[in-house]
This record gives sequence, C-alpha cells and structure tokens, in this order.
Amino acid sequence: MSEWADEFFRNWQIAWNTGTAAVLEYVTDDIEYWDVTLEQPIRGREAYAKHCDGFFAAFTELDWSMREPVVHEGDRVAEPWAFRGLNSGPLWIGLPASGKWLETKGTDIFEFRDGKVCREHSFYDVVSSLRQLGLWPGIGSSAEKLAMGLGGVAIRSGRALRRQ
Repeated sequence: MSEWADEFFRNWQIAWNTGTAAVLEYVTDDIEYWDVTLEQPIRGREAYAKHCDGFFAAFTELDWSMREPVVHEGDRVAEPWAFRGLNSGPLWIGLPASGKWLETKGTDIFEFRDGKVCREHSFYDVVSSLRQLGLWPGIGSSAEKLAMGLGGVAIRSGRALRRQ
C-alpha cells in the first residue's frame, strides 16, 4: 500500500464529513460515479456536486470512516468504509426523510487521474439501509412477504406477456 493512497483517503474521509465543496477538491471535472441505487452513472463535476448536495441534505450528524486499510494497485484503490448518519432530509432516490439513524458499511472502488478521482463505483447493502430507515419491511414480516409476493407476480406476469 502506498503512502499516497493512505494520505488521500484520510483527506477524503475528512471531506465527506465536511460537505460538497470539500469533496469536489478531490475529483476530476469529468468524474464518473456509479452507485447501486442509480439507473445510470453520474457524469461530470456539476452532476456529482448535485448528488453530493443531495447526500448532505439527506444526512446530518454524519461520520464516515475507513473500516479497513485501503487496497492500492496502479491507478485503482478499493476503500472499505463505514458510515453513520441521521436521515434528516429527503433521500436522493425520492424517498422522504425518516428521522432515523443509519449505520452501514460498503466498499468503493476508485480510479485516479493526476491524483484525483476520475471514476468511483460504490457498493453497499441498500435493502439493509432502507430497513434501518424504516423504508423497507423487516425480514420475515407480513409486509415483506406481501412485497416479495407482489414482486413474484410482477415477474411471472412479465414473462407471460413476453411469451405472447
């Protein structure tokens, strides 16, 4: 592991505990951001800034940290992270604020150009996060069984329509 990657991610964590302007110091103008909750990647500094603004509006009293050392090879780095924050504003995926705390873990994979992030892929357990926020039914609950049953009906109906 390089000293450069260690130093970068110490500063990256500080930026993500601060706000959008601090985060933007570490990305290229043509940043490409992939997130498991998004249909398409976010491309460009302006779109990334808007996404960051939405995140900082959704969560306050936040704390980002590295849960393990970063893994660095060439121009790529994997960062295992942990997050804790209060959901006090609407989520960027269109869901209302829950007023609940979220504690989650994930791993982001980064590519760098000239010492800045040019591509980021973010991986984390969305369903667990939604459960913590009270936005998805609990495991084994009647509501979850109903949601999964409806999902199964939708899948079978789609298949039947495609066969016709």
